[in-house]
Amino acid sequence: MDEIQNTDVVIVGGGAAGIAAAVAAANKGLQVTLIERNAYLGGKATAAEVGTICGLYRFIKKEDPVFIVKGFAREFADKLQQKSNSTALHNNDGLHYLPYQIEAFKNLALELLSINKVIIHFKSILKTVERTGDDINSITILADGKPINIQTKSIIDCSGDSSISKAASLPVINTDFYQAAAQVFTMQGVEEDNEARLGMILMKALKSAIDEEKLANFYNRLYIVQGSLKNKIVSFKIGIPLAVTYAPGNLQDLKTVAHSIIETLTQFLITHVASFKNASILHIAPEVGTRIGQRSVGKHLLTEEEVLSCKKFDDAIANAAWPIEEWEQNVRVKMRYFNVDDFYQIPVGCLQSNQIHNLFFAGRNISATDAAIASARVMGICLQTGYAAGCLAAAFAQQQNMVEAIKGIQNDQL
Repeated sequence: MDEIQNTDVVIVGGGAAGIAAAVAAANKGLQVTLIERNAYLGGKATAAEVGTICGLYRFIKKEDPVFIVKGFAREFADKLQQKSNSTALHNNDGLHYLPYQIEAFKNLALELLSINKVIIHFKSILKTVERTGDDINSITILADGKPINIQTKSIIDCSGDSSISKAASLPVINTDFYQAAAQVFTMQGVEEDNEARLGMILMKALKSAIDEEKLANFYNRLYIVQGSLKNKIVSFKIGIPLAVTYAPGNLQDLKTVAHSIIETLTQFLITHVASFKNASILHIAPEVGTRIGQRSVGKHLLTEEEVLSCKKFDDAIANAAWPIEEWEQNVRVKMRYFNVDDFYQIPVGCLQSNQIHNLFFAGRNISATDAAIASARVMGICLQTGYAAGCLAAAFAQQQNMVEAIKGIQNDQL
């Protein structure tokens, strides 16, 4: 017989959104249980070693960053910055972002959930979802191979691929094209102390090698993880020239191809680029970085037009100031911007199931079109949607007025 546990709010997925959701619900005095498939927290932020938090700051062409958020997202960023000993960076287009250390992110997440007495099931996967009418009343997970039935009052899907909706046979937003994946890896022994100069050296060397057909065209999709160059150690991300399909075996195929590409690339750099003559691979991130998956169907569908026109909503629960960032298979990243010093908002309906009363979403699987999620998926926005979903789920569990809950989110976070 399955072990049975009871909780007020259950959260699937321990990435940025899930961490924020757990803290928000726990702050309301509720029992919170979080389900995480890895042995540590952070989701793609740590498993794929993204390395920078985007979407926290106003889109302005000034050197100093200006937060576009307050409340939990800003507090999390401040603590992470301190633990990482990092500083917010910016580019010439007006985008600001926060580099962080992977272990600092893991430690901060665990610290916050421990302080808030959140129950965490690591190495756990969702198996089934049980519903009665228009409510989910329990889920069954495998935790280290042991089945556990968790009965709950409300549930938040922060899985990144709408695992709750799929397990409950609810409709999801499919796509004909998933953005290209990338693999992060780290090298040591790099003889360069200026990140911008290293970037120029790489671009010149790769262009020459591609023109001379020493390397395939896709090797020009190599990027430095900004802010990572320290003490002759630097991290890179390389686009993977294999389509993301989420078909069985696709993620393993992506990983295999990525490792082969990294081996070829690093051998080229060590042999042909002076800055890398004494370099070697230090580490390859455990997971491939996939950017979007299937999304849940909510009461509102965030659209490309709403993002680019910087639409505001009376029931907004997040401020978002990141452009539409699209990664395709054979070209470098394409950015589509809205007006400088403006932002769009995400309405509460993007976080609420259109069929299940007590199901909420956050992070990469909010209700949004392909183009809209290409902006709303970044971590600074995920922290906001996660916290908002935690507040909404807590309000439902406590049978509180949702309008008042939305006002509370706005007062605290926007």
